[in-house]
Amino acid sequence: MLWLKTVGDGEAQGYVKEVFEQYRSRNGAVPNLHRVLANRPEVLKGRETLRNATTGGVTTLGRRREELLNFFGAAAGGCTG
Repeated sequence: MLWLKTVGDGEAQGYVKEVFEQYRSRNGAVPNLHRVLANRPEVLKGRETLRNATTGGVTTLGRRREELLNFFGAAAGGCTG
């Protein structure tokens, strides 16, 4: 159970609603991290801008190296599945 305030589907408006719809169409659900960040749409937008600039094969590293760097970065930060 989350103790942070999250934004529900019915509360999402504007940019937040667009992001939620994109995640739902790609993954079938909206990650809880994004529901928390949606409390501050400018923070959610910054996170999405960073993600779009560094993943999906858009850098000169290529998709595999991007994913490896993301994995090791998450592991070094103590993130778990």
